[in-house]
Amino acid sequence: MSLRHESTKQAEVIAVSERSGKGGLQVYEIEYIVDSTRGGMKRIFSAVFVASKKLYILNIAHSDKPESPLDMHRRRILEQVLHSFDDAPLT
Repeated sequence: MSLRHESTKQAEVIAVSERSGKGGLQVYEIEYIVDSTRGGMKRIFSAVFVASKKLYILNIAHSDKPESPLDMHRRRILEQVLHSFDDAPLT
């Protein structure tokens, strides 16, 4: 039995930005496209920040095939979700 592992064929960074979140948290955002052997083309939106010595990461993946590209309406919704990620949970 052979297990086939997913492998990245190609990746491209589209955009990188930094913004201030709640309480002055620095939030870093990156958008990139990745083509993998099993998942095909995907557009990934990521946001990360550190709070109370913990790393918080949000990844949003969207299939980005040429026959079904990301439309502007869906992009705006995904960006709203991404931009809302800026507050650590209370512990």
